[in-house]
Amino acid sequence: MLSINLAVAGISFAPKNFEVKGSQAVFVDFITMESVVTYDLKEKETTAESTIHFKVIKKGKPLFDLKEKVIRATLTGSPVKIVEVDSPDRETSYMMVDQTLEPGDYTLTLTNLIEANQRYDWYGKSVRAAFWMSDLTDRKYLEQYLPTNLEFDQFALTMHVKMVGNAKMDLHEVYTNGQLTVNGKNDFTIEFPEYFTASSFYYHLSVQNSFEKTSFNFKSINGKQVPVVVYSSSTSNVRSATTKTKKVLAELEGKLGAWPHPSLVVYVAGSGGMEHSGATRTSLYALGHELIHSYYARGVMPMDGNSGWMDEAIASWRDDGYQVAQRPSFGSSTMSGHSPYRRTTDRKAYSQGANFMAYLNYQLSEQGGLIAFLKHFHDLNSHKSVTTKMFKQELESYSGMSFTREFDRYIYGQKKEQSTDKAGVKENPYHVELSEKELENLL
Repeated sequence: MLSINLAVAGISFAPKNFEVKGSQAVFVDFITMESVVTYDLKEKETTAESTIHFKVIKKGKPLFDLKEKVIRATLTGSPVKIVEVDSPDRETSYMMVDQTLEPGDYTLTLTNLIEANQRYDWYGKSVRAAFWMSDLTDRKYLEQYLPTNLEFDQFALTMHVKMVGNAKMDLHEVYTNGQLTVNGKNDFTIEFPEYFTASSFYYHLSVQNSFEKTSFNFKSINGKQVPVVVYSSSTSNVRSATTKTKKVLAELEGKLGAWPHPSLVVYVAGSGGMEHSGATRTSLYALGHELIHSYYARGVMPMDGNSGWMDEAIASWRDDGYQVAQRPSFGSSTMSGHSPYRRTTDRKAYSQGANFMAYLNYQLSEQGGLIAFLKHFHDLNSHKSVTTKMFKQELESYSGMSFTREFDRYIYGQKKEQSTDKAGVKENPYHVELSEKELENLL
């Protein structure tokens, strides 16, 4: 029943279907996906073969995304062409099955290369790889590695990881926020849950014992023992992150409720930062910011790029000390006023968005402040995707106040005002963008 509800909700929030060269391109609903990722140490080549069960709601050519090179594809057993298309406003691009389908259930099998964020050793004995992601650059989620739907959709993924090409290969290990099974030497299966979206997955493959690490259980306020793994190239980072993780988890549970994921993985990479559902690649500085994202961003999840401002605003407001502001200190913004096809977060969320949350905190002061509402909203929507409209509607229902004027001006940008811009638009200090070489060095 849960998967059906998530599917119905997700596809109803997909962007508008559009025309491509006289044909209708349509967004679809992924039901499940199974992928076999094979690392060939002899050829130093990685391939993924994915089987996607999906549903077509409206007649047309199905849309999904994948940035890597497609080697072959079949639709229900017959070869099919996959082409890249732009959104109507060229905001982003997608991959499209070049065959018009009637509404119904279908199976797409697709094989692609994986070249991003991996490194084979010179002697063909090992490989290091990861699914690093970013919410600030277009098409930087799962589509960098495997075929996937957009963030509006939630689906289960089973991923098999295999290595071939050298009988004397090194032993490897996997860090992940999925359920990991070690089938044998360098043979893994990861089960990711059905509430995950394209931005949820955490996967890091490395040579065994390459990192310093520690494991412990965190006792949640609901009585459950949450297994935690902290790892880094630095022993001191592991110690510091372990202490800080325990402190921040206690803080967040006290304000927002029990940890919303079955486990937690913390990779203290020393630079950059990115949140996943119950996992993070982070610096010590950004750890608190990334952990609250497992409540807002990868617990309550954004439906699209116009929704991503909320979680960054909430996390940055927390970083600033849960401030109170009698009025926003900027004139207006379009944090949620972009193209409906936008897939990235507006960077103004870190400053102006945080300031707007401080204003909401002031407005809700007689009702326990913004934290009380955020706990309420999280309780209603944990493991669900939400939009700005849904956030506003529940805020108004909870408070008994209208926030239409404020959202129109400060979030949608419908009422342009002369901006004093005291909040400014600062560079994101937590999700620092890294070069390809810098990301490779984190493997």
